[in-house]
Amino acid sequence: LSSPLTNFNSSLSDIFNALGIANSVSNIRRFNYIAKVVEILFKEKLSELSGNAQRSLFQTIDRMIDIVLKTGDNISLMQRLVTQFHNSIHSAYPFYYYIGSAALWRQHIDMLTRMKETIKQIQLNIIKQTEDNSKLTLNCLPIEMQREIIRKLDNGTDIINIGMINSNLYRVTQELLIWKQLCIYHFGDETQNNNNDNSLIEEKFLDLIKRQQKDIDMDNIDWKKVYFKLKKRYNLREVYAEMIHQCQLCKNLFWQDFHHSCPYETLTPSSKPVTPRKLVNMLI
Repeated sequence: LSSPLTNFNSSLSDIFNALGIANSVSNIRRFNYIAKVVEILFKEKLSELSGNAQRSLFQTIDRMIDIVLKTGDNISLMQRLVTQFHNSIHSAYPFYYYIGSAALWRQHIDMLTRMKETIKQIQLNIIKQTEDNSKLTLNCLPIEMQREIIRKLDNGTDIINIGMINSNLYRVTQELLIWKQLCIYHFGDETQNNNNDNSLIEEKFLDLIKRQQKDIDMDNIDWKKVYFKLKKRYNLREVYAEMIHQCQLCKNLFWQDFHHSCPYETLTPSSKPVTPRKLVNMLI
C-alpha cells in the first residue's frame, strides 16, 4: 500500500500499518529491507519507541519467523536478529523505564526466548530432512560449482562461516580473487566518486594496503584483510531487491513496485529510494 502520510507526525505503528510492513515480509524482495529496519529500531531506537511501536516491532518479527518457518529461508538472518533483540531487551535489566514495567520486560524476554527456540527447531528440522532425503550437500559439488556459489555471497562473514564447514570449503574461501571481487562490489562505487575511472579504485585500495606493509607486492595482496579494513572504514554497500521510495512532490512513502498516484498530476512525478536508516531517521 502507499502511505497516505504527507508528514511524519503520525506514530511509527500507524506508518508501519500504512506501508503494510508486517505483511510485506512475505514478499521475498522486501524481506531483507524490513529486517534491516527492524534491526536499527531495536538496536538504536528501543528507548524511543512507544508501547504501540514496540508491539508493531514484535508483530513484524513474529511474522518474519512465521515466513522462515514456512520457507526455510533466511534462518541465519533471523537467528542473528532475534538473538540481538533478546540481548538488547536483557541489557535493560533492572531499568524498565523505556519498556514500561518489570512484568512487561519479563513478557518480552519470554517471547524472544520462545522465538529463539522456534528458530533452533527450524534448523534441526531442516538438518534432519536433509539427512533423511540424502540430499547433496555443498561439499558434494565440484569445486568449480562451490566457487561460483561462494562468489554469489555479498558478505565476508558469510564466506568465513562457510569456510568453517570443512577443509575443502575453507580452501575455496581463502582464494584471494573472491575477496578482491567482494572489495570491488562493495567499495568500488564509493571510491570512484561516481565516475568510471578504475584507477581511483586501485588508488583507494592501495592507500590502505600501504599502511599495512611497506613493500607492496601487487601479486600477493591480502584482499581478505583489505576487505575488512574497508568495511570498518566505509561500511558495506546497501543493496536490496526492493526498497521504500518517497515521492519528491507529495512526499508520500510507498513500496518501489507499487504504482503511486501522486495528487500533483500536472507535474512529472519522481521519487527517491529511502534506505532503512534514512527511513528510521524520518520516523523517529
